[in-house]
Amino acid sequence: MQGKDPYLALLGLFILGSVFLFCGEGSVTSPPPVALEKPVETPLPTPKIIESLPSPAPPPVPSVPASAVLKKKIDELLMGTTMMFRINSATLLPEGKAVLNGVATILQEDPTAAFEVGGHTDNVGPEPTNRILSEQRAKAVVDYLISKGIVADRLASKGYGASRPITENSAEEGRQQNRQIEFSIGTKGEQS
Repeated sequence: MQGKDPYLALLGLFILGSVFLFCGEGSVTSPPPVALEKPVETPLPTPKIIESLPSPAPPPVPSVPASAVLKKKIDELLMGTTMMFRINSATLLPEGKAVLNGVATILQEDPTAAFEVGGHTDNVGPEPTNRILSEQRAKAVVDYLISKGIVADRLASKGYGASRPITENSAEEGRQQNRQIEFSIGTKGEQS
């Protein structure tokens, strides 16, 4: 062994001999690799093609009818407005006309929306008198809106008297709140 340390060579022979002595003849030599006559080719995994399905359309957002939007605007405008008429009268006060000018502006946003104007009273006085007064007040509102350019067949008036209070009539504050005008979504051409 040229240039090699003779001790390393002896050490290698010693280890090889020890393995042969203790483990047996087959442990020193390894069997030659076995070659297959016809090697079996394992097919490459084929990628699975996932068909792109169209994603389901999101559920449709329900459209809000224009009349509902207008009603909300009118309700916000009327909120807190109680004294539109003279007491026991269907004559509009200047403050009431100012509020109705705003209502007319809102109604002009959609010329197809129709509304019922409902008149309400408190429970002071006989019910037939309250019903007549509420009808007169609802009619006065409709007439005023028509004078501001709203087409008549878009508006209907109805008097409810004291039959549909929004609060108790036991105190003056409650009675004042029940003397009101209300706009409800109606059907075009249902004049009353």
